[in-house]
Amino acid sequence: MRSSTVSAVEVCPEAVLSGSGQVPCGLLRLCNVGKTFGFTRVLQGVDLDLARGETIALLGENGAGKSTLSKIISGVIRPDDGGEMTLEGTSVAFQAPRDALAHGIALIPQELAYVPHLSIADNVMLNRWTGRLGVVTHRSTRQAAERAAAGIGVDLGDVSRPMVRLTLAERQIVEIVKALSRQARIIVLDEPTAALSQEESRRLFDVVGRLNRDGVGIIYVSHRMDEVYEFSRRVVVLRNGRKVADLATAGTSKSELIRHMLGHDQHGKRARIASVTSSKAATLVVSNWSRRGIPSLAGVSFTVAANEIVCLYGLRGSGAELVAQGLGGARSDISGAFSLHGRDGPIPSTPIQARKLGVGYVPAERKREGLVLKRSIRENLVSLVLPHMSRFGVVRVGFERRWASEIGKRFDVRYRRLDQPVSQLSGGNQQKILLASRMAMAPSFLVLQEPSRGVDVGARAQIHSFLRDIARTKCPMVVVTSDIEEAVELSDRLIVIREGRVAGELSGGAKTQAAAAALAAGGI
Repeated sequence: MRSSTVSAVEVCPEAVLSGSGQVPCGLLRLCNVGKTFGFTRVLQGVDLDLARGETIALLGENGAGKSTLSKIISGVIRPDDGGEMTLEGTSVAFQAPRDALAHGIALIPQELAYVPHLSIADNVMLNRWTGRLGVVTHRSTRQAAERAAAGIGVDLGDVSRPMVRLTLAERQIVEIVKALSRQARIIVLDEPTAALSQEESRRLFDVVGRLNRDGVGIIYVSHRMDEVYEFSRRVVVLRNGRKVADLATAGTSKSELIRHMLGHDQHGKRARIASVTSSKAATLVVSNWSRRGIPSLAGVSFTVAANEIVCLYGLRGSGAELVAQGLGGARSDISGAFSLHGRDGPIPSTPIQARKLGVGYVPAERKREGLVLKRSIRENLVSLVLPHMSRFGVVRVGFERRWASEIGKRFDVRYRRLDQPVSQLSGGNQQKILLASRMAMAPSFLVLQEPSRGVDVGARAQIHSFLRDIARTKCPMVVVTSDIEEAVELSDRLIVIREGRVAGELSGGAKTQAAAAALAAGGI
């Protein structure tokens, strides 16, 4: 990209129409923007225009490049050379988010950047506290925050409340007020409603509507089809790092959007919506699981038969992850009935209870929840079976090393020495160690979250092969994944979760990526 300079350029070179002169620039224009991380090209030749007062929805599957593009626009990531971004006709290149903010572009990310124990007013005026004669007072800060909120028609209530007491929707609105108090002309919202209720989403988009009327441009990343149609004028679809569609929302069908997202039409029979059961004898029965709050569960029920892999697929905030956490004993706030191997009982409320029932649980965040990165490969592999390695409370080191070596080989863990810290291994090898450590306890049922997240293609195929072999040895499993390709490829049956409810079941010829995407987005 060119350096940030003021110029008379009012047109993207690719936008010149033959024989008609220049095309006036709107608020924001991107031309031929790309980004490469190492040898991986995540964005390639993306063009985008945003007019004043316009809302554009950015759609695409996981890994399509949506978040990368959002971060380039807002200065979090620097793009590759060769493209150009212009703001109201002036070529710009941001080195950091503060540069984008100085030009009036603000990003509201999925993980909000606020100070939880400071007040609403302090967060709105962060690093810009006002006062008289250089003396900052709480009163002047509150008044400045209230003026900023009133300027866009938002009532923040008592702005002396700490942020930690607000709902997620209220925190997002505070972040928008903060951005606009810095004269933001463009706001980028990355999945703003993924963890919001319908009422909270409505309130957020009421604010967005007022911003549009004031000329603020909005780009928002979303998976929710209903929102796309209700709140955006245009929808831009990314697939594999390329822009594949730029369409007016009106007159574009959901099936057309899904086709652009996936690159093929929806084939197969229509998904079954009501009944989610297997015709085989059930090993696991989940009945009417519910949880209040965000995300929520509302009467989720399904079964898993012997030798079966059932994948639960859902978008961020769908509630699918709660099912895995409940089965693994990682949550104590889920109600409902639970039966495993014909034995009824309460939902396990701790990981120890789950392990006693024979459940092996592979969490989503291997670095935070599954592995001790500073410890050795050996220690991580045997962490759950140490009592079996001990005699009179003393670990039999030789037996421990032989056990760790054997199970490491079984799962093809590549390492230099068993005492090597896990932190030195690749993501694929770390994930194989996590899976191997759970299988070391010889579970009768396996629960996995995002089993191939952050691993390379070879490790992903290997992990999937391991899981199929495990299921065939009479250890059925539930796999919760937000990777639609993984959900379709790995599962015997695929259950789609949307807004805390079972949206439908897919199997056989009906089990396609397009059908799953439509169910998850509300398109069926």
